[in-house]
Amino acid sequence: MTSGATSDNDTPRLENPFIQRTRIVDAARFAGRWRELSLIFDAIEARRPVIVTGPPGIGKSSLLTHITASAAVHLEEPLLPSFYLALHEAATPEDVYETVLQALGIPGATSAALEVALLEMETPVLLCLDDAHRALDAGWGDTLLNTLARIARGGQLILVVASAGEMPLLSERFASVRLGAFAPAEVRLFAETYLEGTGVSFTPAELRLLSNLSAGHPAYLQRAAYHLFESRRDGRDWRAHFLVEARERPIPGAPLPPEAFEGGEGDGGIKPRYGTLQTERSVADDAPFRLPEAPGALLLMIVPLAALLVFVTVSNVITALLAALSALMIALVWWHRCRVS
Repeated sequence: MTSGATSDNDTPRLENPFIQRTRIVDAARFAGRWRELSLIFDAIEARRPVIVTGPPGIGKSSLLTHITASAAVHLEEPLLPSFYLALHEAATPEDVYETVLQALGIPGATSAALEVALLEMETPVLLCLDDAHRALDAGWGDTLLNTLARIARGGQLILVVASAGEMPLLSERFASVRLGAFAPAEVRLFAETYLEGTGVSFTPAELRLLSNLSAGHPAYLQRAAYHLFESRRDGRDWRAHFLVEARERPIPGAPLPPEAFEGGEGDGGIKPRYGTLQTERSVADDAPFRLPEAPGALLLMIVPLAALLVFVTVSNVITALLAALSALMIALVWWHRCRVS
């Protein structure tokens, strides 16, 4: 089929691909973030520690997972050891050191032991630490991050950290990259990546609606796309279903898309505000100010009247002629505007 619509008669019932609710671990499902990846790998090549920030659900964990899987190729280090580790409040810095050292096959649970182990490595080690805000909130995250950043200055540790919210205050310098909403091109690539092999496609208009309704937030985009895909099966009002779900079950910690506040309830659902496009405004809304029409003879009377009034006022012929010339120009413009309006 060439259109975006796909019916049950045309294709067998397929599993909805937009069911991702946690970090993306399948490299084939990761899409977009070209600019952020470029900034991160530029910092990595300069051996600067990186911290990625942004609201919950914006894709920080998926980005770190992708970096862990692709760093060896990007950095042309086939044997690069790469580790992803999610932090939690109950851990300690020693727990992190021990976990990393165990992954390297070396006993120990201190920063000193990690430094010695890294010096003995033939290649650098990439460590991606997720959920750093949990360790920071627990009171020990700043110590861990500052220590690891100091070790990273030696060149044997490549450190990429993800933290919800804003950039934390740390004594060590990090390259900071903040994740925001998907750009329209990333929304299109996201949809094409997930729809590949399903026989279903989304139209350009639907992709624009997906972007607007989700405000480009990847987690909300996933939910909106889920309902759009389901509408191919049951004909549901996917926009209304998505907006109801966004309001009743928002992404924890993430701000609601603006559209969730804008619809009115009625007829069993939320009515999105996309029913009226700008191109459908009445002509009167966009019409410029209209000058009142006047007969040509009356307009020409302005010229001698203006000259006479100025001459009586200042008793100067030259000034009166200039006033007459100005009045003539005004009359001509007025006459022209009346004709074209």
